[in-house]
Amino acid sequence: MQLSLEMGLPSRGGQLSIAKWISAYILIWFFAFLFEQAFFIDNLQILLPAFATIGIFLYFSLRLRSQIQGNIFGEIGFAYLAFAVAYTVFPAYGFLAQDTLRSWVGVPILETLLPDRNALGLQLWRQVLFIVAVAAGYLLFRGRRTPTFSSSDTLGGAEKLIICFLFVSTIVSVIVLWWLSAPVHEYIDNYTRYDHLSWIGLRIVAICTFLKTGGTFVLLPILFRRYKRYRKYIWSFVLLRTVQEILGSFGARIDAFVILIAATVLYHYCVKQITLRKALIVTLAVVLGFSAIATVRFGGFDSSKQGAIPNLDLGELGAVFIPGFHLYTERSMGTLPPVPWQLFFDDFISIVPFVNDKEWQPMYWWTDNYAPDAVVPPITLGPIAMSALWGGESFLFVEGFINGILFACLMRWFAKSGGNWRVMVVYVFCYSTCIMCLKYSIFFHLAPLVRTIVPLVIIVSILAKSIQRGTKLARVEVSV
Repeated sequence: MQLSLEMGLPSRGGQLSIAKWISAYILIWFFAFLFEQAFFIDNLQILLPAFATIGIFLYFSLRLRSQIQGNIFGEIGFAYLAFAVAYTVFPAYGFLAQDTLRSWVGVPILETLLPDRNALGLQLWRQVLFIVAVAAGYLLFRGRRTPTFSSSDTLGGAEKLIICFLFVSTIVSVIVLWWLSAPVHEYIDNYTRYDHLSWIGLRIVAICTFLKTGGTFVLLPILFRRYKRYRKYIWSFVLLRTVQEILGSFGARIDAFVILIAATVLYHYCVKQITLRKALIVTLAVVLGFSAIATVRFGGFDSSKQGAIPNLDLGELGAVFIPGFHLYTERSMGTLPPVPWQLFFDDFISIVPFVNDKEWQPMYWWTDNYAPDAVVPPITLGPIAMSALWGGESFLFVEGFINGILFACLMRWFAKSGGNWRVMVVYVFCYSTCIMCLKYSIFFHLAPLVRTIVPLVIIVSILAKSIQRGTKLARVEVSV
């Protein structure tokens, strides 16, 4: 039995809905300009790229909706560009909402550089360039096929045993990691909690992390494919893992965030479509909840501690903008420190077993040169910031275009797979963690896929076949 996953309203209705958003957006800006002309003229350097960013995203959504003739919420390109827009527009409006940069950002980088609005606007245009490049690559290579899956593609008689294996492995791994961890009294302790362990202890941590992360992302698609049967277990597991990640890390939000995103996109594909309106409501609720967590987290943080993260706290809204602005400023002044060529291949080097995955990470290079006293790197360097180290704006456009192509090919593979559970695991993992490609690298997914997700998928596949074979042999013996 084939279940079609062409989500959303009919094509014409979907296009008109997005077209209304575009029209409303233009009208709001038009009337705002009529009543606040002086404000717009004074802040044109900031407002223009922000206006362009949202306009490009709305056009991309309309074009993608027309191209695939289906709901676009489950498209990884849509999700990725939505994050890119947020990391561009919110910093832009943040500059306008405050009297001084320091009062909004509170970062030594901007306090030291003291940029004017022209410089800030130029960096916003660089992010617009990246968004255009990603959108172009995605639309050109996405194709038109919408995802479908077969309900018969299951683990058969091995399903319950596999689910028990993954669930127990995940929970036991969480318990062992908690047991091996040093006390976590502050947010920064989350990043140094296992430094006291011996070589053997660190290997155990690596295995448990493998089972915890991989087990979560393999288990959820298997459960969602039988949503009616397992729905109570699904949401209990999601809630348990989310709370555990937040409390266990003293408020770190990213792991909990990706679990929620994974559950949401699985619900979209396996249970019921999520319209863009519902997605906006859910997003707002998540943002408010995670903002409250951040307030509590930093409220109890000792900011006077030397090397502590708050001394260079970029804030999530500036996590993409500020590193890019800083390195492009250094580039324009000719003051960039020497850049080892290995930084360019860090994503590929990190795949190799037993290689120090921190030696060539760009954020450690930045920390060594700009914040040597920091206990852990206080920033991340994504593709926009890294383009300043290599080829500038031309390299940035190429990065974005390749990024769009990679996501488009991934989406096409998923759409053609017929809902194969193995492909679904890979796609859902990439979808829920695509924000990392914006904050770290366009090839971010290489290491976790090669080291964690794909190996566990192979292990589960082999285990399932062994169980199924054993069950068949037992039945044959009984019948004889």
